[in-house]
Amino acid sequence: MRIYLFDPGNGVYEGETFDENGIINNEEGITTIAPPEYEHGQVPIFNRCKEEWTVLPVTEIRQLLHVDAATAEKKS
Repeated sequence: MRIYLFDPGNGVYEGETFDENGIINNEEGITTIAPPEYEHGQVPIFNRCKEEWTVLPVTEIRQLLHVDAATAEKKS
């Protein structure tokens, strides 16, 4: 089964993988709900309470996470 990974603290999408060993029932930061399509400069965010994804601009995510845009650019 395909599963989707997100940061349990902030919901930021981290990628996808396959669940071959039934870890979906035992781990935080995993959902079977696929993120919506998103464009360059956007990031899906998973809301565990609502069990849904929201797509936000990267610039808004940086502000929410208190990341300096210049520092983030250097890491890219």
